[in-house]
Amino acid sequence: MVLSLIGRVARDHPFKFGCAFSCAKTSFSDWLVQTYIERRERIDWKRNMTFASFGMVYLGGVQYALYVPLFGRLFPNAASYAAKPLTAKLADAAGTRSMVAQVLLDQFVHHPFLYFPCFYSLKEVVNGGQILDGLRKYAKNSKEDLVALWKLWVPSTIINFAFMPMHLRIPWVATTSLFWTCILSYMRGSDDVPAELVPDVSEDVSGNQGRALSELLDWRVATKPAYAYDPSKSHMLVSATGRDRIGFVAQLSRQLRGIQCNVLDAKMYKVGLDFVTVMLIECDPSNSAEAVRILTSQEDMSVNILPTDPTRGTSSEPDVAFMAEIHLQGADEPGVLEKLCVELADMSLDITALSCHQAVLTVPGKQDPEKRFTITGMVRAFSPRDINAIRNQLEAFEPMWRIGIVEVDPNPNVSAFSEHLTKLNRKLARKDSTTQQST
Repeated sequence: MVLSLIGRVARDHPFKFGCAFSCAKTSFSDWLVQTYIERRERIDWKRNMTFASFGMVYLGGVQYALYVPLFGRLFPNAASYAAKPLTAKLADAAGTRSMVAQVLLDQFVHHPFLYFPCFYSLKEVVNGGQILDGLRKYAKNSKEDLVALWKLWVPSTIINFAFMPMHLRIPWVATTSLFWTCILSYMRGSDDVPAELVPDVSEDVSGNQGRALSELLDWRVATKPAYAYDPSKSHMLVSATGRDRIGFVAQLSRQLRGIQCNVLDAKMYKVGLDFVTVMLIECDPSNSAEAVRILTSQEDMSVNILPTDPTRGTSSEPDVAFMAEIHLQGADEPGVLEKLCVELADMSLDITALSCHQAVLTVPGKQDPEKRFTITGMVRAFSPRDINAIRNQLEAFEPMWRIGIVEVDPNPNVSAFSEHLTKLNRKLARKDSTTQQST
């Protein structure tokens, strides 16, 4: 009953239905992004309404004008071809050529020269920039964006122009887009990576899904959240090097778990025949000596242990007023890490964590594979800083790098743990109160 009513409204009022459907879909998509990817506590309704308006005006209105009246005039048999059964379509060579021509016009003319310039301009304005800056970013990202677009949307567009009635072309695009937004929101929402670490990925999920999906499947960028360190525990930084052998980490983890030690953080990799690992281990102070004995008794491994207190800085440090997570990608070359660290030092930013990785990837538009770097890390400052000014300075310093930076709360480990203890104490207090009332 409901579906038949919706179908009748879409058939009788295709333009109004397409605009309303696209508006609602884009608003819901941005809500998904803000809730499950950016994990905002409060929805930015101004941004949401901006993208909803873009959905109504462009995705609903402009695309309707292209797909229905314009394509209907350019390809008079488009509607009759879509209504034919599959066997009749296969026998209709002229109709198939007409369908393919529509796909080519949409994917190779409309999107490169109209949709993406509008989308990048809007995204830049929403984030406080200028339209011209958005067009520059599109010019820089266009090859990657278009290849990612075609992988995702050419198959969907073929289905749309081959099988959908004219009045359902816009609802099909909006439904497909919403479907991918849900998938990407789930994939990003189940990860520990803040979405802002991948440049512009939040808006890309709802408006540039090819790029967002490519980021997830190709780059596999991942960082970890801050830990809520327990100040009542002992902590040790452990580094171990030696000849690689199967089962070393499993054996060490089992032995540490046997004395109630917890590996909070671990990074490891193999170089040739050798194995390297760095671990942050947490244990009860009474088990520290036994943990040291276990760690130093590993066969064929050189082990170094440094007691540490991750909940505090040095007493001489001033209060931290600014912290941010950074993510950079680009073509690798000698001196990349040096250039970045010198630039951060010139901006009086202190590096508290940094991870650098090189990969050889096939880059769209280039015949030979290219060495690419990925750097993720955490920086801080001891005076208030403007996140946009830092981002602009980094982009101006190296325009060919893809840069993402997001501000986080200073000293997140301590504040997160304090918040956890507060919630736990409240829960215990309620439990005690309930117990007393019951007795």
